[in-house]
Amino acid sequence: MTDDKGIKTEPAVDTAEGVEVLASAIAKKGYKAVGRYYSFSKWKQLQPTEAQQLIAAGLSIITVYEDSNDKPSSFTSAAGTQQAQQALHLAQDVIRQPKGSGIYFAVDYDTSYYDYVHYITPYFKEIQSVFEKAGNPYKIGVYGNGLVAANALQDGLVDLTWLSQSQGFRDYKKFRDSRKWNILQGPAVKISGTEFDSDTLNLTNGDFGGFTHLTPKDVS
Repeated sequence: MTDDKGIKTEPAVDTAEGVEVLASAIAKKGYKAVGRYYSFSKWKQLQPTEAQQLIAAGLSIITVYEDSNDKPSSFTSAAGTQQAQQALHLAQDVIRQPKGSGIYFAVDYDTSYYDYVHYITPYFKEIQSVFEKAGNPYKIGVYGNGLVAANALQDGLVDLTWLSQSQGFRDYKKFRDSRKWNILQGPAVKISGTEFDSDTLNLTNGDFGGFTHLTPKDVS
């Protein structure tokens, strides 16, 4: 579909909950992709059988990494290294996410420019370093407010941006109206009694980092 600003879009949803049994219901509602998590917290990790069911239902999968990631002190160089390594482990060894797709990293609070410079930038530079040492298997994305999304994209720290639904956060409207986002998060929706956040995929900006197949086990 195309919105009133001429942007080609598709609807998607995201959740921290496992949704293996809801794959068909999500697809039947007309959604095209599902955002799910990588983390050190096992309860919200995307599972292999879940990924298989989502793909079998005709859905793309979007992965986003988040532990707490909700305050400045969450973002250090050490955290960037640890979270990038965990993301790669889960993507490559557990899920078999195909190369060339994306992994978003969450900055889940209303980040200031000071925080962006002193906390978020070093964190993403370490993610870049870890990915580079691994051969850059995935595109790096950021989930966050407009300020973080715009600056990380401008500074070359990320390839992909996912704008948080929090409209009162810094530079929300400015970045939304720039149309530079790949994913725009929206209000909550319910599918078969389970709550999701809704999302809009910006296909005019090309690849949003999702994937619709898994790498065969015998392929590195």
